[in-house]
Amino acid sequence: MASFGSLKSTIFDKEERKQQYQWHIRGLNAYDRHKKFINDYVNFYGKERPSNLKLPIKTDQDTLREGYRFIRSEEDDMNPSWEQRLVKRYYDKLFKEYCLADMSQYKSGKIGLRWRTEKEVMSGKGQFICGNKHCNEKDGLTSYEVNFCYFEAGENKQALVKLVTCERCASKLNYKRQKEKEQLEKRQQDQDRRKRNRSKSDDDLDDYQESNERKRKGKKALTSSSHRKIDDDDDEHDDDDNLDEFLEGMFP
Repeated sequence: MASFGSLKSTIFDKEERKQQYQWHIRGLNAYDRHKKFINDYVNFYGKERPSNLKLPIKTDQDTLREGYRFIRSEEDDMNPSWEQRLVKRYYDKLFKEYCLADMSQYKSGKIGLRWRTEKEVMSGKGQFICGNKHCNEKDGLTSYEVNFCYFEAGENKQALVKLVTCERCASKLNYKRQKEKEQLEKRQQDQDRRKRNRSKSDDDLDDYQESNERKRKGKKALTSSSHRKIDDDDDEHDDDDNLDEFLEGMFP
């Protein structure tokens, strides 16, 4: 009885799909029907795929790389997909007290941070050993609170994290900021030097103008004195002539 019911249901489903297909075909115009028939022919009667053709396979590592978040949000945890469940299971195994840093591009200001795995925690990496990925220094370590700004999933994010580094790697951590500070100080010094040179040039110009003014006044005073001397000589000469005429009149 059960098998007969199952067979009956299968027949009815097949007839229903057939009717739906016919209704769909009747609803198409001649051009759309032609395209559908050609596509169906290619899909069902086309060439067979080569046996050595390898389809892309999405591995668990690819899933983790796509869905991983440095700090997960509540929305991420509420996603029920198996990809997010896999990512969350991996995320929960990480230790989030201290970070590890990749400083291979520190000169351009690009520093990558990630959480530590259990193996790294057991070895002391990132807490008792320098947190730089390529440094194993154990002496002179200092813990820093770093405001980590990063771009993830199309958004700009930031998080305050702890990072333990040696003195040499700490300078790499602040390299770009220190360089920007030095460049700012250099620009300020150049501006101050230009201002001083400009002020000195203005003072020299004022002194030059003042010196020319004094020379001009001195030359003018000298010219006036010369005129007065010439006038005095002329007056004295006239007096001598008058005296001669007077004496000639007294002694004919």
